[in-house]
Amino acid sequence: MKKFAFLTLILCAASLAATAAGIDGKWVSESKRGENTIQQTLTLKSDGGALAGTVETSFNGNSRSTDIKDGKVDGNKVSFSMVQRGKQGEIVVTWEGTVNGDEMNGTQKREGGDQSRPFTAKRAGN
Repeated sequence: MKKFAFLTLILCAASLAATAAGIDGKWVSESKRGENTIQQTLTLKSDGGALAGTVETSFNGNSRSTDIKDGKVDGNKVSFSMVQRGKQGEIVVTWEGTVNGDEMNGTQKREGGDQSRPFTAKRAGN
């Protein structure tokens, strides 16, 4: 019985690690703002329940990269924040999403804002 319990524990741990690793890599999200298309490339790397990486935003021929903060992975759920810097100062944007295979769906919400924007990101290369 002890061997069975130990084996079950190992399989559960391996399953959690495999789920977290499913987020690793590049993801691409595109959205429209008026006539313009904004592309965001997420480069993500999990380590247990922690998530690190960058978000590269391309808009009107300009591109900038921002490190993610407070990244977390819990099963197929992911969350992190990033700081956008612009003419009006710094704005914290929180991302929350769910990974389903090669697609991630969720919301982005600006700090102090009362509306969130949906996003869909696809694993790069698909």
